[in-house]
Amino acid sequence: MKSVLLAAALALAAIAPTSAQQDHSGHMSAAPAKATAGQLDNSGEVKRVNTDTKKITIAHGPLKAFDMPAMTMAFPVKDPAMLGKVKPGDMVRFGLEKAGEDLVITRIEPAK
Repeated sequence: MKSVLLAAALALAAIAPTSAQQDHSGHMSAAPAKATAGQLDNSGEVKRVNTDTKKITIAHGPLKAFDMPAMTMAFPVKDPAMLGKVKPGDMVRFGLEKAGEDLVITRIEPAK
């Protein structure tokens, strides 16, 4: 009986991913499932607009296309003109795209 259990445990260990095989690269999945530049499929509240760094800090809900939970983070903008369209306290909808290691705001507008 012990040899059967040992064989079963070894078989499971052979097919189960080890910690070295798991993806621990952060909150984002490697490729967005549904994100398309320009889609306003994310929402949140603007916390800060930084014209020096060209970033908008948003307290956002889950970013489903990027497998990211709700949090507050600063996003660079694709077009610096977007910085003048929003202010802290605004509820917004925004589109993102992956650019290198960053998620970049490609479109932003006040939520309706």
